[in-house]
Parts: sequence; structure tokens; C-alpha cells
Amino acid sequence: MSLNASEINLILDELDIEGSYIQKIIQPDFHTLIFSVYSSRDRFNLLISMKPGTSRIHRHTGRVGKAEKLQRFAQFLRSRILGGRITDCSQPGGDRIIRMAIKKGDESTTLWIRLWGGNSNIIAVDSGNIILDSYYRRPAKGETSGAKLVYQIKEKDLSAFPVRPYPAGESFNSFIDKYYTELEDKESLKQLHQQIESLTNRTLTKLECRLSNARELVEKYENFEQYKQYGELILANTRSISKGDTFLETANYYSENETIRIPLDAKLSASENSEKYFHRYKKAKNGLQLLNDEVQNLSAKIKDLAQEQKRLLEVQDVQVLEQWYEKEKQHQSKVVVKDIPGLQFASGSFMIYVGRTAKENDALLRRHVRGSDWWLHTRDYAGGYVFIKVEKGKSVPLDTLLDAGVLAVHFSKGKNSQKADVYYTQVKYLRRAKDGPTGLVIPTQEKNLSVTAEPARLKRLLGEEE
Repeated sequence: MSLNASEINLILDELDIEGSYIQKIIQPDFHTLIFSVYSSRDRFNLLISMKPGTSRIHRHTGRVGKAEKLQRFAQFLRSRILGGRITDCSQPGGDRIIRMAIKKGDESTTLWIRLWGGNSNIIAVDSGNIILDSYYRRPAKGETSGAKLVYQIKEKDLSAFPVRPYPAGESFNSFIDKYYTELEDKESLKQLHQQIESLTNRTLTKLECRLSNARELVEKYENFEQYKQYGELILANTRSISKGDTFLETANYYSENETIRIPLDAKLSASENSEKYFHRYKKAKNGLQLLNDEVQNLSAKIKDLAQEQKRLLEVQDVQVLEQWYEKEKQHQSKVVVKDIPGLQFASGSFMIYVGRTAKENDALLRRHVRGSDWWLHTRDYAGGYVFIKVEKGKSVPLDTLLDAGVLAVHFSKGKNSQKADVYYTQVKYLRRAKDGPTGLVIPTQEKNLSVTAEPARLKRLLGEEE
């Protein structure tokens, strides 16, 4: 509930704000302003909230929260009263209206702070009571710039509005500050949990959809040996195939000479049909390994995100949740999960990208890494490119470098080696090989990293831990 008239009166009595200067104006959310005030006697934050149901004014000692971009009225106040001296702060007629007079140089400004629940407002007027601006512009009520503000003050009997009980020895300002902070933290906590659950569920749905598609392709590619058999059977029956045939019916010597019917492309010759199946065989064989990697990577991501969601929904610290939510929102606005080629792994707060093919390597280099990011590749084995995405203001720890090194070896021809050398350098020190194949780069200023097989580290990265 909002403050009543008697409670506002007590708040103002305790503030002793007259003669103080306004040092800073902060707008933490759409309904709230905070004035940082100081004098030779004291220095504190004065919170004014016009949120329906909790409109109030009081001394605020808690965290201010992330400052939003100043809205129009807050910008006006910053230019008009910042650095000004508060000459009066009173409650005319004992109503839920506060008159705050501020002097800055030759300019006098009065703020009428009305705390009427759903009809709260702050209206700034000049010495002639002409409205300069208002927090909420309400033309129907005459609360717009240029209009004359008229308040009919009626004396209220404050004894009719009891002050809610508060602990002996504690100021009412302190009690109210804690009361509303706890109340709003509970509301914020509930809202943040809902937002985080919604955000993570959206990501989980995308990942699960990708996983389902990858598994369908795995099932399709798992029969890659069949394509090889078709090609060889077509070659063995070349003389019995004519251009224009749509199928070959022959004994399958791979399966006890059972009769098999192999679809043919009528536009192709026997040798061309055979080559087509051999091409499918190679594509499916190579693609199956990439798809299995994808399934493993997506499964690990889903598992990690589900665990993270469960952990976050149990966190009761609003500030921790706000920081996580803002960071994740920014990350998702910059990077769409499906647009990143290859595989992605988390190493502490860093992301590691792995390209497994020339096409993925090239796409990562062109669109997803910057000059300050780190590139790793096995020295003596063919393999994919590994990139460590650098975070602003943070250096890459050794543990993350080792994670990337282990992944570079795992996604190379040396994956079964007990020890391998990996060279690494920043992306800005890579240069493309002139007329070279797709994705090929030549590193400069590279350093060497000796990587020893660490099954536990690899299992953690691949999400295979129990």
C-alpha cells in the first residue's frame, strides 16, 4: 500500500532536507526518481516512487539498481535543478502532496510531488505557478507545459490516518525503506524467475528442435554402406542396364543373393548411376561423424541449460538474477544459436567455437570471430579450427586455453594421440593463403601449446560426465 498523509508527515520530519543540494538525479525505472542530496549535515538518496499501489517518498539506503536511460522529465530536471538548493520541503494542508522548492542561481523551481496511488505525479512549476513540465503529461487534468497549476488545499486531520507500527529505536524512513525494498524484491524475484524461465525455455526449444533434426539425419545416414553396395551392384550389372531404365533388379550378393530392386535415374547411364551412389556413400559417411558430433554437442547444451535453469529458479538474489538475465538477453540479441556453424562449448565464462570442415572454418572466420579472439590448430595433424571468444576486459585463463587445446586435438586426425602440439595465435595474426582452398590460413606470431590427453577434461566439455 502507499503512504498515507500521517506517514508522509513523519517521513518529512525525519528527513531534515531543507538547505541540502541536489547532487545527482537517477531514474532506475519508469516509475521512480532518486535524488542524491547532500549538505554539511548529511548525504543520502531520496527516493520518490509513483508506482500504483506503492507511491511514496523516503530516504533510501539500499542499492539504486541499474540506471535506465533518463526519460524526458528526468532530463528536464537534470538541466533545471541539478546542483540547486532545496529551500523548502513541506506538506501543504496535510494532504498526500509535497511541495519542494529549489533555488538554482536566479531560477526558482517548485516540484509538486503528488502521491495519490494510481494518480501520482511530479509537476514542476516556475515562480508564477506555470507548469514547466510534468512526469506524466495529462492534458485532461490540465497537467501540461504552459498551463497554470491550481491546487485547492484543504486541511486534513492527520489523526485520522494512523502511522503503521514500526520497531522502537528505528527511524520510520529506515523501516519504510526496508519494507518496500523487500516487497518490490519479492515482486522482482517472481518476475525475473518468470522471465528467465521463458528465455531459457525458448532456447531449449530451439536446441531440442535442432537435436531432433540432427537425429533424423543420423538415422538417414546410418545406412551409408547401402549406398556403396548399390554402386557396386550397378557396376556388376552394367551390361544389363540401359539408359532410360528406372530400376535394376538383381541378386544381392551382400545378402545371400536375395533379389534386390535398386532405383535408377533414367537420365543417367549405368556408370553415372553407380557414381551417384558412391557420392552419396561418401557424403553420408563423412556427414554421419559430423552429425554425431552435433547430436553430442546439442545434448550437452540442453543438459547444461536445463541444469542452469533449475539453479537460477532457486536463486533468491535479485541482483544476481538481473545480471544474468541482462547478459543473456544481450548475448541472444547478438548471436542467433542456429547461425553459428560448427560446435560451441562453454569454458567458464568463455565460449569456444569449433569448425570441423573447411566450410565451417571459413564461415567462423568470416562472420563469427574478431581479431582479438584466439585461434588454435594441431601442429602435426589435419583438423578443425578452434576459436576462443574473448570477453572485453578479461584475459583468457590457462584452464580455458587447455580446454580449447584438448578440443583442437579431439577434432583432428590426432584424436587418439596421448600427446600433441597445438599452435595458437590471435585471429588478427592469421592471413589467408593466396589462391588456397576455402578456409586455409597461415598463422603468424604463433605460440606452442603441448596438450596431454585428459579424458576427464574432454568428458566435461563433451557433456559425458556422470
